[in-house]
Amino acid sequence: VNGYIEKFTKLPYSALFLLWIVLALVFAALYVALDGLIPTHGPGIPGESMPHKYFNSLYFSVITATSTGYGDIVPQGFSKALACMQSLSALMIFAAFVTKLVSHNQTLALQQIHKLSFETQIHNIREGLYVSRKDCERIIQDAEENGVLIDEHWRDLTILYQQTQSILNEIPEFYEQENKLYTIDKRREQLLHEGVHRTLHRINTMLDVLSSKGIAWEQHEQSLKELKGLIEVVDKVTPLWEEESPYVDAEAFSDILHVNSGIHERVGAMLPREIK
Repeated sequence: VNGYIEKFTKLPYSALFLLWIVLALVFAALYVALDGLIPTHGPGIPGESMPHKYFNSLYFSVITATSTGYGDIVPQGFSKALACMQSLSALMIFAAFVTKLVSHNQTLALQQIHKLSFETQIHNIREGLYVSRKDCERIIQDAEENGVLIDEHWRDLTILYQQTQSILNEIPEFYEQENKLYTIDKRREQLLHEGVHRTLHRINTMLDVLSSKGIAWEQHEQSLKELKGLIEVVDKVTPLWEEESPYVDAEAFSDILHVNSGIHERVGAMLPREIK
């Protein structure tokens, strides 16, 4: 029963309206037939000619289906059962129509909520990547001006790597939705590509500056651990991102992996053999 009800409520609006019209015509014909065959059990359809009687019967059928009930034509006997059947049938069609309308509005509202939520999340990711790049610039400036990093800077460097990992781990969420209520548009995805690529490039530049200033970033255990974690996250997230992306832009993904490989090679080259 539930299966039939579900299929019934999934009928398009046009099919439901057509079904309502067909039932109105069918019941109108039944009222005329009953009134002609057994007048005492008919609704007392007025009219002399058959077209006139059918027109009045159709009028009564529509009034019954809409539950208006003016009272100018009153069912009697068996016609009362027909009127009840028609009222219930029309009520079911009307209920299905309203259910579809409410469900459609709820789906639209849910889609808007998802869209706003994900677009806000995308904005936050881009803002987070921008903050990571600004942190890189600040560390670069401190290294160029002072030639050393104090404890606070090392903590900032560690947090920078951790924060970037967390941000990148959020990106696959835009593509792993079962209900597909939101699909990221191409422009926003390109902005994400650009943000990730620029952030990794800035980290690479920062490591260049630290090395040129003789700052042994590879010997700071905590930040190095988080940098390795960042490299692993990029290697894990980027292929998933490319596989689920609805847009074909292999070059953007390869650019991200290329910059990440550069960081990875730099880390490997700077580490003593026993630490690798």
